[in-house]
Amino acid sequence: MKKVKTLLLGFVITVFCIFPAFTNGQNENKAAAEPKSVEVWAISNPNETIIKAFDEAAVNFETKTGIKVNYIRIPTNDFHTKLVTSISAGVFPDMIIWNTAPGIEFSSTKMVEPMNDMVSEIGREKFGEGTLKMFTIGDTLYEAPFLVRPAGIHARKSWLEKAGYDVTLKTDPKTGYYMEGLRTWQDLLVAGKKMTDIPNGKYGLGFAFSRKAFGDSAAFAFSIISSFGGSVLNANGKVDVDTPQMRAAIKYLQDVWNSGAVPAACTTWDGNANNQYFITGDIGICMNSNSISAKLNDSTNVKPDDLVMIPVPSGPAGSYIQANPESITIFKTKNLEATKEYARYLLSEDTQIEMFKTMGFGYYSPLRKDVMANPLFDSLSSNEKVLMADASKAIGASFPGEPDARLSSLYSAFFYDDILSRIAVDGWSVDQIINEMGKKANEALFD
Repeated sequence: MKKVKTLLLGFVITVFCIFPAFTNGQNENKAAAEPKSVEVWAISNPNETIIKAFDEAAVNFETKTGIKVNYIRIPTNDFHTKLVTSISAGVFPDMIIWNTAPGIEFSSTKMVEPMNDMVSEIGREKFGEGTLKMFTIGDTLYEAPFLVRPAGIHARKSWLEKAGYDVTLKTDPKTGYYMEGLRTWQDLLVAGKKMTDIPNGKYGLGFAFSRKAFGDSAAFAFSIISSFGGSVLNANGKVDVDTPQMRAAIKYLQDVWNSGAVPAACTTWDGNANNQYFITGDIGICMNSNSISAKLNDSTNVKPDDLVMIPVPSGPAGSYIQANPESITIFKTKNLEATKEYARYLLSEDTQIEMFKTMGFGYYSPLRKDVMANPLFDSLSSNEKVLMADASKAIGASFPGEPDARLSSLYSAFFYDDILSRIAVDGWSVDQIINEMGKKANEALFD
């Protein structure tokens, strides 16, 4: 279990101590002409309109500047492993567009270019301070907020209504949007059980209890733990997982698994399975980024008008959902100036408006306030309004504390996914899970 710490926070740094000449070589010959290309690592995306929007922006940038952008698109489940392997070998991409705070995680390499000046040029006031805080250690901003994949609770309207729920969107002046009888995580579990029809293969809840569903599983477990007040570290920065709050969160996750409202197959799901099960009409509720709505049409089993977004429920400690913004991280490679120029281009209001004209709203939403205020977004549906409101509940891997590269590494190393696997695959008790969590966290963060 020490591999997480050694690989992510030790070996990378050791490489730079042993081979300083290599890293220095990244920055030599600054007087030479800047290479006319930029390598960008990003998540591979099955949505063709998203790819098109990014590719069009790259082509337009090359036309304007003469600098070619080469996208390296990598599957979500492989991204972190490939990145660690590459950086451990001293090979850095010029830019990363990703949503797990790589700039924070790899800040100790001293190869991450600070983004303070670039964001100040744009105007800090155009970004939410909470979002900027996610990417800041001390006074250094290591990543620039770019876009966010709105995440939320997707549900079958017809199933909820059949179970007796009124899905009318209501507003509480203190807490915002809600639906009657669906305000807490316990409420959601009750609804899931009511909607479940096992003889007909229909399950009310579609949460992945699988290591293969990296992203979905971790986000679900982390959101529940945070909403119940659990945390890996205490106020003194020490591992402290054996708390009433953490125990209550794990007990809730056990209750979800034992309820019979999730299909047994969810222990083998990958990151796309809950989307597919929802679209084919086999599950009634799932937590996901807003990639589902774009796939619904008149030929799918679930029709577009049968999708309703439930405002993210609350736990005893509040309403939170793990949904890191996609950020831009720049490394200090020989292509630094060209890369910074491309980052400025992507972060500009005009570029983002053009990208949204191509890819539409839903899969991504803007983080720049002035972009969101554009007339392009004036006519949002009720589902889209819920997604935008829930974006304010988004939390990162270091929540509730300050950004911490160690916690980003822990999140990326299946720490939270494994909690769900222990529950569903191994049938572990709360005590067993708590003991393993404490051991793994101490080994990864402090050994």
